[in-house]
Amino acid sequence: MTDKKKRTDSSMTDQELVEAHASLNREKHPPTVGFLYAPLIFVFVFGCLIFVCSIQLAHTTNNFQLHPPKEVVDLTPEEKEALRIERKVESGKKIFAAQCASCHQDNGQGIPGQFPPLDGSKWVTSDPGLISKIIIMGLKGEIEVKGVTYGSNPAQNMVAVPINDREIANVVTYVRQAWGNEAAEVSEEEVSTFRAESSEQSEQWTGEKLREMYPSAFSTE
Repeated sequence: MTDKKKRTDSSMTDQELVEAHASLNREKHPPTVGFLYAPLIFVFVFGCLIFVCSIQLAHTTNNFQLHPPKEVVDLTPEEKEALRIERKVESGKKIFAAQCASCHQDNGQGIPGQFPPLDGSKWVTSDPGLISKIIIMGLKGEIEVKGVTYGSNPAQNMVAVPINDREIANVVTYVRQAWGNEAAEVSEEEVSTFRAESSEQSEQWTGEKLREMYPSAFSTE
């Protein structure tokens, strides 16, 4: 025990209580001797420096991508058009592989006695409405392609292909320009017109009906 006993709060004056609490409060705070508070402006400048460096790093590393940036090339109108056709044909090629190649084959030669060739066929390279409407509604019965008759067997009838107008335009453009064919492209708008013209057709087309609709396609046979 010290010579001076601790005094209870009830025996201390208000001033003594304030001083005692202030002393305790100082003891609870961590010591600040030897510490230097950085001015706020330093923190702001340091943050800006990090931000600028991050932008520069992202720019020089292609936004942190693994592959180098592609060079931007200004194309002429002719080059843009050629690129558009190329992409359209490539899309049509994929659709053909998925929907048509099993019968007409990747080389467009078809299967002798079963499915007609598309390479060099007037059914493909003449009026684009002819091949488009066949895709839209299907085809049944006999047809003659390059001097050979196909479709005698009902199992060889073609059903409508369940693809949209854009896909039809792409695949028709592909078959009209693939292998040895050199016909013009077909637009999605044209296919929409062909579909509207087929709206009253309740079943598959027949070769006879299509020849009546497109006589010029077979005038040189």
